[in-house]
Amino acid sequence: MMNLHLQLRLLRAAAALSACLLATPAVLAQEGPPDVPAPCDAPGAGAGGVGGPGARFLRGLDLSEAQQDRVFTILHEQVPQRRQLDQAERRAHEALRALAGGPALDQAKASTAARALGQAIADGEMLRLQTDARLLAVLTPAQRAELAARREERSGPPRRGGRSERMQEGAGAQP
Repeated sequence: MMNLHLQLRLLRAAAALSACLLATPAVLAQEGPPDVPAPCDAPGAGAGGVGGPGARFLRGLDLSEAQQDRVFTILHEQVPQRRQLDQAERRAHEALRALAGGPALDQAKASTAARALGQAIADGEMLRLQTDARLLAVLTPAQRAELAARREERSGPPRRGGRSERMQEGAGAQP
């Protein structure tokens, strides 16, 4: 027979575990904060003082203070539009999820929601490309050359052992 102290400890542990399990779906359902660029002086912004998801490719460049200020301005100017696009994408996803849960598919509503989702994604990519172009325009020719060299270094030679190669090798080795 277990003593009372041990039984209480087990009950507390079971209650804590139950609370965690009950809270898990609510925690997982929460959306994270929108991608808001970090200020240039944020800790961990990297060399050059540039932060934010839109400026990751600029990290490590030696930007002047004027360049850092311009990058900061560009990134913060696009935040309201980015938020609107993220909201439109989320609404379209929610509409599609709601339609998927019904007994019969309403083709017209599904088509409208799918188009809205596609448009939000396309608009988001256009905003990203426009922002990147504006950021690149801030750089000096030497800084652009450094970025190009980094990209070339990252792309490197094609990797071996990729999925398509393994599939081709597997197709050639028949029993």
